[in-house]
Parts: sequence; structure tokens; C-alpha cells
Amino acid sequence: MRRRTWLVVVVALATGCSSGRKKSKKVASSGPRVKRPKGPQTMSNLLVDGYIADLRSDSAEKRIKAAHELGNMGSTARPAVPTLEKMAQDSNRQVSAAAKAALLAIRKK
Repeated sequence: MRRRTWLVVVVALATGCSSGRKKSKKVASSGPRVKRPKGPQTMSNLLVDGYIADLRSDSAEKRIKAAHELGNMGSTARPAVPTLEKMAQDSNRQVSAAAKAALLAIRKK
């Protein structure tokens, strides 16, 4: 083989590329499995968690903005429904209106 061909073969093997041959089955490791902590798996879950934290803020503006954003997310924001239901009972009219609008949007989609 030429030198260039060998180089391509070595690079392909190093990166895990196959050359058309069937891959062998992986053998299970003999050591114990490490349990990883479960957490948000998507970006939308991270956003929803952040907005739920904002719903509990002391700032009315922050709560209103978070409610609007959750409403825009639609059914993805379902974990925020209990917090929004509590927020709908808020004494501030704007906060309660934003929470009610968000609940309608989440349940609609």
C-alpha cells in the first residue's frame, strides 16, 4: 500500500470509522454501573425550571415576564401549572392576569 493509504487507514481506525466490515458486538463491562444523577434532559426543561423559579420571585415584573414566556412555550410548560394556579390568586391584578393567560395558553396547546 502507499504511504497515503496507510495514513487514511490509521486515521480511520483511530476515529472509529469502519471500512465496510461488520462491527463486533460490544462486551458488557465487568465493573459496576455508575448511576448518573437524573436531571433535565432538554433545553426546554431547563427553561421551564428557570421560569418556575422566576414565578416565585418578589419582583412583580419578573413574575409577569416569566408567566408570558411560559404561556408562549405552550404544553411544554405543563410542570409550571401548579405554580401558575397559585399565582392566579395573587392580589396584584397584572400578575394574576398574566398567570391566567399563561394557564389558558398552556392548556390550549
